[in-house]
Amino acid sequence: MISGRLMWKVSLVGGLESGKSSLISRIVFDSETGNFINKGLLRKKVSFQENGKDYHAELILQEISGFPTNEKLLAGSSAIIIVVDVTKKMNEQEIINFIRLTQKRGLIIMAANKVDRKYEAVTWKEDLEPIAKKFDLDLYMVSAKQPDTVNNMVNGISRLLIGRINGKQ
Repeated sequence: MISGRLMWKVSLVGGLESGKSSLISRIVFDSETGNFINKGLLRKKVSFQENGKDYHAELILQEISGFPTNEKLLAGSSAIIIVVDVTKKMNEQEIINFIRLTQKRGLIIMAANKVDRKYEAVTWKEDLEPIAKKFDLDLYMVSAKQPDTVNNMVNGISRLLIGRINGKQ
């Protein structure tokens, strides 16, 4: 049984212009514009149901450019979202190296971002699925311009974190 206040730090990592700011803006402000001034930690309260029980949590969102090798940047992260821009060729080895470096830190998720721009895509779901399967990661196809996709990812992450607390994963 979980009691008290739930608070999770969620770090978004990925290449330049992969859409990390836009995703955070969608989560925190319900807007697709990622031009917020504060690039520090931003907070979002979330509520959801799992197995008939109501949960309330606070997400502390952090944006990190690139794939840091300095683990201090990821300190305290309950979840790490690897943001991959589908309109750019992904560096598969860089992503794999980052996953190997961080996989013992906690929950890692892959988010293929900008799926609304499918005619510009050069990285496809089929390119990401083998990596996700190899490392047992959840893969979300998202776009800051499609709020439902981002909300689905946030709800999924919240449920996975609750599952870890309850010992289900």
